Amino acid sequence: MHAASSPKEPSPSDQTLLVLLAQAGDRAALEQLLRNSHAPLRRYITRLAGADLADDILQETSIQIFRKLPHLREPAVFHAWALRIASRIAISHLKRAHRWQPLDDAPPATITPDPDLGGPPDASFLSLLDYVSPASRAVLLLHYQHDLSLEEAAVILDIPVGTAKSRLSYGVATLRKHLTLERKPV
Repeated sequence: MHAASSPKEPSPSDQTLLVLLAQAGDRAALEQLLRNSHAPLRRYITRLAGADLADDILQETSIQIFRKLPHLREPAVFHAWALRIASRIAISHLKRAHRWQPLDDAPPATITPDPDLGGPPDASFLSLLDYVSPASRAVLLLHYQHDLSLEEAAVILDIPVGTAKSRLSYGVATLRKHLTLERKPV
């Protein structure tokens, strides 16, 4: 198997094959699987937890993927499984960093979108995510950025579907509130 020259994500069948090969001990397949998942996980983690924590979370996520991959029973769900690991680690880091608080009480001093995370029109949306609690931010990113259903997002985050719906609703309401505030004249 040779590496593709384009930066596109592998097809689900290619990814499943890589998982199976990696589980069978193929080191090259494991390395390719980690390489393929690096950029999508980095984008998700950076948007969820911020650039200052992204490297640590991504490294810890990669280690957990390496350790737990032999126990993954359904190779076809690798992407969702990796997002679940990243979500848990990111939320743990945010709690330790005392950043797990509603940001309505302590809005960020400045919002500067990271150009590596997507240019306009995503930049304004991504900068507004700083105002949303990490719990709601995770659901927003999984649902809108990764095109997952609320049921899939709930499974990844290990929460009930009703909780995912509530967090999505809260997140959207918070975004609307800050969009309205930005449009008002000073």
